[in-house]
Amino acid sequence: MGLSLVVTGAGGFLGRAVVAEARARGHAVRGVTRAEVDLAAGGVGDMLDGIDCVIHLAGALSGDWAVQDRDTLTATRHLIAAMQAQPLPPRLVLASSIVVYSADALGVVTEATPLEDRPQRRDAYARAKLAQEAMLRESGLRHTILRPGAILGPGRVMNAHLGPGIGGTLILMERGGEVPVVSLADCARAFVLAAEAPGEGRALNILGADLPTRARYVDALRRTGWPRHVVPFNWRLLAPLAGLLSPLGARVPGLLRPAVLRARMRPLRYDIAAAELALGWQPQDDFETAFARAAEGAA
Repeated sequence: MGLSLVVTGAGGFLGRAVVAEARARGHAVRGVTRAEVDLAAGGVGDMLDGIDCVIHLAGALSGDWAVQDRDTLTATRHLIAAMQAQPLPPRLVLASSIVVYSADALGVVTEATPLEDRPQRRDAYARAKLAQEAMLRESGLRHTILRPGAILGPGRVMNAHLGPGIGGTLILMERGGEVPVVSLADCARAFVLAAEAPGEGRALNILGADLPTRARYVDALRRTGWPRHVVPFNWRLLAPLAGLLSPLGARVPGLLRPAVLRARMRPLRYDIAAAELALGWQPQDDFETAFARAAEGAA
């Protein structure tokens, strides 16, 4: 039997795909956009009446702490309060991110990898996702947290784990490790499966099964015509300067903050066995397929 679902952020990049996937699987879906319901202003209304599960995707993908506090944390706080007030609170599936893991992580990132224990050293997005997860864990609501990597979809091919782009040049700051990406289709299916699954209180990594090395990712990028030039630069050489600038805090650009630099550039690998087991989810798209779809949308 189909579920009755609310999807917040339904007008967004991931939201549209989740709504389409949920409807294709036979669920009744109410897609909520900010124009309809401003969660940050507390305007929940009757959108939770008769709902089995909320897939909460709404939140800021960029912006400073003021933006993150309003669009991610205040919105989530109001949603949680409204759900708690229901006679039978629905489940909540939260869109978090792999950015919540420690900047000092090594080796293979699994759900057992420590979370960042010094949020103040990270960027506003990572701090907001850490606070959002903590808020949900303390809420008493039945929930599942999903932590996607960067989502490859139409028009979205650049990745912060490579290094900065300047004109036609990419400064490639690390060669080792995997680039943590997932296709839009695979990610959307994971969220709907999480709404269907009975387990509670877990957090799961959502990434592709075919994660590219940085060299493979750059090769795919170059086939799009950008970058024209790739300049290798070892990010560890930047670390001393980042350390000197760290007392300036948030006023320093991301890659000149030591923890942000380490979080993006460490040569890590990633494990998705827990999501495969818990959700019965198997990523279908190999990297080349996912990247080609994304690159078509960027053309």
